Amino acid sequence: MACFKRTTVILLCLFTLGGCANQRPASHAELTTQEDILLKSKNYSGLISLYRGWLKNKEDSAVRLKLSQYYYQIGDYSSSLLYLQPLATSADPNVPLLQAKNMIAMGDQAQAIRVTDRMLQHDPRSAEAWNLRGIAMALSGKLPESVQAIQKSRDLFIADEVAINNLAMVALLDRRYQDAVSLLLPQYLRGQRQPRLVHNLVLALVKVGDTRYARDIIQSEGLSGYPDEVVDALEQIGPLQKGMA
Repeated sequence: MACFKRTTVILLCLFTLGGCANQRPASHAELTTQEDILLKSKNYSGLISLYRGWLKNKEDSAVRLKLSQYYYQIGDYSSSLLYLQPLATSADPNVPLLQAKNMIAMGDQAQAIRVTDRMLQHDPRSAEAWNLRGIAMALSGKLPESVQAIQKSRDLFIADEVAINNLAMVALLDRRYQDAVSLLLPQYLRGQRQPRLVHNLVLALVKVGDTRYARDIIQSEGLSGYPDEVVDALEQIGPLQKGMA
């Protein structure tokens, strides 16, 4: 169980943040201006303070959703879910999507699957819901169902890099390391350099024994100044756990 929990944390990092607002905005125009400044500096804590200050005086569902999104961004999943609760009956599909993301991050895969199932009852063509359902299935150890869900999200035109990376993660969970390389390497050679894709590719290359290429990627992408140590550490990682029985 403990091993599975540690693996879940690793996989959440692999599957595909400070400051305060100085003055409470008096209008939506001022709110937007302060948002833009904080977003440009990626000051997520400042954005949280900004939105909390606004909601303290006036309820606004759009601002509440943004607040919940940035709590998710900084990894405070319980707070994100807490501030989403008043929006539970909202028709905005972004609300259950964010709920499912938080539940996956907290390790509550069963509840995440229930949320995505409800979403798909309302909109069977939601690529995002199928993708999240696939991730939750994978982390529950239901790998064939996970592949089907992620493939469905791809059929519905979720971004290719999202679907391919998640299919590669399922392959890693299933110890199909060569399949993971076959999925990720063409993307990498076509110029895709998303951190999760690169990290997963390096792990897959190490697992198939191509440590020289893994070291080259670590060096060329600036992942570490100590590529040999990284490769050695990855070689020591045992088979990833599929999930709980």
